[in-house]
Amino acid sequence: MADPDDISDRPSALEEDLTCPICRSLFQNPVLLSCTHSFCKDCLDQAWKGKTRKECPVCRTNCIAEPIINRALKAACESFQKGCRVPGLGKLVCGMHNREFVLFCVKDEAPVCVECLNLHPGHDLLPLDQGVPVCKGELNVKVSILEEKVESFKRIKKRYLDTIAFIQNQSETAEKLIRQEVERLREILKKDEEARVLALKKEEEQKKQAIKEKVAILDKDLKDLKDLIDDTRKEMGGEDLDLLLNFNKLKHSAKWTDEGPQRDQAELIHVAKHTGSVGYKIWEKMLSQVECLPVIMDPNTISPWLSITPEFNSVKENKERQAFPDNLERFDPCVFVLGSEGFGAGRHRWDVYVGDNPKWILGVCKESVARKRKFTVTTNSGVWTIGLSKGVYSALTTPRTELKVDRRPETIRVKLNMDKGQVSFWDAGNGCHLLTYTDKFPNRVYPLFGPGLHSTPMAIKPSKVTIHQQ
Repeated sequence: MADPDDISDRPSALEEDLTCPICRSLFQNPVLLSCTHSFCKDCLDQAWKGKTRKECPVCRTNCIAEPIINRALKAACESFQKGCRVPGLGKLVCGMHNREFVLFCVKDEAPVCVECLNLHPGHDLLPLDQGVPVCKGELNVKVSILEEKVESFKRIKKRYLDTIAFIQNQSETAEKLIRQEVERLREILKKDEEARVLALKKEEEQKKQAIKEKVAILDKDLKDLKDLIDDTRKEMGGEDLDLLLNFNKLKHSAKWTDEGPQRDQAELIHVAKHTGSVGYKIWEKMLSQVECLPVIMDPNTISPWLSITPEFNSVKENKERQAFPDNLERFDPCVFVLGSEGFGAGRHRWDVYVGDNPKWILGVCKESVARKRKFTVTTNSGVWTIGLSKGVYSALTTPRTELKVDRRPETIRVKLNMDKGQVSFWDAGNGCHLLTYTDKFPNRVYPLFGPGLHSTPMAIKPSKVTIHQQ
């Protein structure tokens, strides 16, 4: 018979089942092969490293199918490591050896009994009372991270709530501006309506009065004619000799040469003048009451250090940082604002007033230009611009290209031809060409405005609208 001591030193059947055949330790992330053998994932990866034929390390079966996670074995190992309670005593003991835990494995982060030592070869082992502070220390770090995450989420929540309030303010302000502008146009239309109706009524009265005057003339002529007829008939009823003696006189007096009032060429109201194409005429007149901006700035992209007009066509320095939401589109810390619409094709042109601003940047950029960090404004960054700094006009290339300018332009004209891949800059005052970029633009580029931190506004000038009739 075998020595009982030898038997006790052997691993238990459960311990053997939960031990990796390669590393002879408790399974870590066990995977199952098609041949039904299981191994630690890392052990299997190491065994198969550099090999083209994937053989099972135990039975040498060629395993074509990919290993799958052995969830049941993993759960069994985890339960085994947790141990079990002795009935009646409530004491936790090693689930594999039914012995009390006396040590703590630093590598596997689990308590072990004295018979588990062969499962942890080369591992750092501590007495249980020394393992507790190690675990608590690591958990305190985790708790601190979680507490920081809680505070971070609270700040994020506050930003979202502030954004809701900002959106509400945006909506109310936009609604007010819409109603004000529509009301202004409505008043203009109302006045135009009244003027057109008044002109119609005036012509009506004039035409009716002219005809009434003719009717009055006809009424007088009719009375005179009736009197003449009566007088003539009376003379005709007298003595025959008297009729003969007065015949020439009566014949002359019975003549009526007046043909009455003549018909006018324009007796009726000129209805076509008043109502013909009335909508178009009103629209044509309204052109003088509205501005056509070729480009509109996007307030959602504006730097917190800039202020923008309600029409979104002018920006300048704001003395204090504004409480804007930190949305992804917004430039911060760079002092820029983009146009609200990008251009993907065609030709476009807009004029920008820069005045006496000592430092500014103006041009176009790709949509993905950096928003939340400082960056070098160059064509390499997807920005095609002209700028003024320290009295020098430059093409913002790498390196910068100084431009020779005969005079200080107050208004810069930007011409964009997406079909040719060109953007050019001109002095709008005298039509002098300043700079042209020819490049391969992305699918869409956006107007870029950089007024700097100065009181002089950078403003988009209205376009002149013309009507071409064919």
